[in-house]
Amino acid sequence: MFSHILDDDTKLRLLTEWNAKEMHALTQSNLNYLSEWMPWPDPSRTVGDTREFIRESARRNRDDDGFIAGIWHMGRLAGVIGYHGIDRPDRSTSIGYWLAAGYQGKGLMTGACRVLADHAFNELGLNRVEIRCATGNIKSRAIPERLGFTNEGTLRQVQWLHDRFVDLVVYGMLAQEWERRG
Repeated sequence: MFSHILDDDTKLRLLTEWNAKEMHALTQSNLNYLSEWMPWPDPSRTVGDTREFIRESARRNRDDDGFIAGIWHMGRLAGVIGYHGIDRPDRSTSIGYWLAAGYQGKGLMTGACRVLADHAFNELGLNRVEIRCATGNIKSRAIPERLGFTNEGTLRQVQWLHDRFVDLVVYGMLAQEWERRG
């Protein structure tokens, strides 16, 4: 079972159905903020919908096809990070994440992404990790840039965001590059 201590105040651990109410409350209280860059926030979502999302994540984890972990800071859920799936033949994955507005600027997501990249390369034996961010989402883009990921280009109008298409920047890291960075 995946879990990791980032520091004295912050840890990552797999979400369970017991976390559905807390995760639902966090997403609902950050709905406007998250909706700026995420296509999924919806005011009509229920705790049951969140519970089903967590169940699906647990199934993917059992099938060795990725997972979703909560980021807990000072004992409270602050955000979510995980692998969107694992491509075993090509030995690659992509990392997705979000962090509630009140927890930004503390290095939590950079630390969490570092842990997941480490895990992908050192524990799962993958060769490539990708992170995609909306071109205008400067805070999200700063994370892979800070970690030394390579900006590999822009996918034009690849994501439908509520009422328009947005471009996504693709950042990539290879196992040999991660190892060299120390």
